[in-house]
Amino acid sequence: MAISAWVLAVPFLRSGDLRTEGLDEKGDRLIEGVRAIYQQTEQAGRENACADQALIAMGHVYMASGELSEMSERRILGGNQHALPADIFSEDIAYVALGHLHLAQQVAKQSRIRYCGSPIPLSLSERHYRHQVLAVTLEDNQLQSVVPHYVPRAVDLWRVPEQPAPLETVLDALAGLTLEPLPLSQQPLLDVPVLLDKPQPMLREKILAALESKPVRLAKITPHYREQPQTSGFRQQRLSEVEPYQVLRHGWQQKYQGEPDTALSATFSQLLEQLEQDEDQ
Repeated sequence: MAISAWVLAVPFLRSGDLRTEGLDEKGDRLIEGVRAIYQQTEQAGRENACADQALIAMGHVYMASGELSEMSERRILGGNQHALPADIFSEDIAYVALGHLHLAQQVAKQSRIRYCGSPIPLSLSERHYRHQVLAVTLEDNQLQSVVPHYVPRAVDLWRVPEQPAPLETVLDALAGLTLEPLPLSQQPLLDVPVLLDKPQPMLREKILAALESKPVRLAKITPHYREQPQTSGFRQQRLSEVEPYQVLRHGWQQKYQGEPDTALSATFSQLLEQLEQDEDQ
């Protein structure tokens, strides 16, 4: 079988995977470390490919300007300052297939660099996404077309109400739902956002009572608390809404009135990644 293309597949890279010795001190050492790995991979592809064979790059990365999904992804390599620029992929790469972000999107407005996105919703916040797979056509070593094929959704994801509202308003909205009977496996998954002044006892029980006999499955209740005056300048957030790097940055600003430097950020990233690896074992 004739070879039409060479795939340059790079796995998820942690800070410890990068060789940053001897890199330009003026640049971001983590970004330049990733760039060096992709350059080595691209060079190996060029040495093997004939003139009519395309080079396709693959990577698990967070690119600059990439749009995250609420509550289901995080920035990698230590925060937004390490988001990778599109120019880490050379111009002779015909197509770049990226993973990590769940929302289908182009990178830097380039049709050859894309996140296909996840084929199904991976959180309730992704209920409005048009999930897809992409059919990519190459001719010789050039990209000709990218055609999306949308994935039908077997189960609906709902949010009622769409915006957080006081509990009585929420209960009225749930009680007013009119639905056709459905088998359990086809019943919509429901997220209920509630606006509260303080923790509400029996919250789940009240919502379940409003949904009694309705063909929906309660997946999540999301409390939102009204803003209270803060003396620290740090907005009240639920722990699940805060990235670890945000906590580091806020604490550093409060104590030293500045931004954490690159070396500190890189060390923090390594510690965080090591912790996550230990949890996976």
